[in-house]
Amino acid sequence: MATPRTSRRRQGIEARKTRRDAALEHLTILVADNDPTHRRRVREALEAHSFSVVAETDDATSAIAVAQRLRPDICLIELELPEDGLRAIGRIARSAPETLIVVLSRSDRPEDVVNALTRGASGYLLKGISGEQLASTLRAAHEGEPALARALVPYLVDEIRRGSERRLVLPGGPVTLTARESEVGELLCGGLSTAEIADRLGVSPVTVRRHVGLLLRKLGAQSREAAVQLLRAYGRR
Repeated sequence: MATPRTSRRRQGIEARKTRRDAALEHLTILVADNDPTHRRRVREALEAHSFSVVAETDDATSAIAVAQRLRPDICLIELELPEDGLRAIGRIARSAPETLIVVLSRSDRPEDVVNALTRGASGYLLKGISGEQLASTLRAAHEGEPALARALVPYLVDEIRRGSERRLVLPGGPVTLTARESEVGELLCGGLSTAEIADRLGVSPVTVRRHVGLLLRKLGAQSREAAVQLLRAYGRR
């Protein structure tokens, strides 16, 4: 049987949940897109799901100005806006940090996704998404969940992996090290033992030995000492 204190606590939790749900139902949105037909479709889809579209803009400069003035909950922006959508993302992220920026674009190029996210966007969706899915994704994004088109995930992972690789040009030809192999190599150059490297990286000594073995094979080195000499001679970034 619930005590009066338990009942009051439950009522308080339910009241906070009700207020939060009500706020989520009426999130304010700025739609920045130079295609008036698409803007109308987005507005209709979002308003059908209880969003409040407070403004529409068709170029980067006006998107920046409106976002700074209205401070909407979310700015839904086309990357290929006239006057540079990326510029708008960066300016809005700096001047209205409380506004969540989500790209809704035709471009599925990995470099566009990376550029948008590094400029300050919190999500990247592709045009063609259903109104229902767009609404649910934006609500989830406002609650802190990632807003990323599923089709883009493999390309984004590949882009990140390429960015974390390290390329060495050795006398025998170029060699590409993974981020972890490069990290292990740097620790070897610092004179750390297998146990010390394992402790530094938070992995087992067996894992360290496996990475060292792969590193030696890639470098064509017969020993750790030889690998260290190669890394010191050719491994400067």
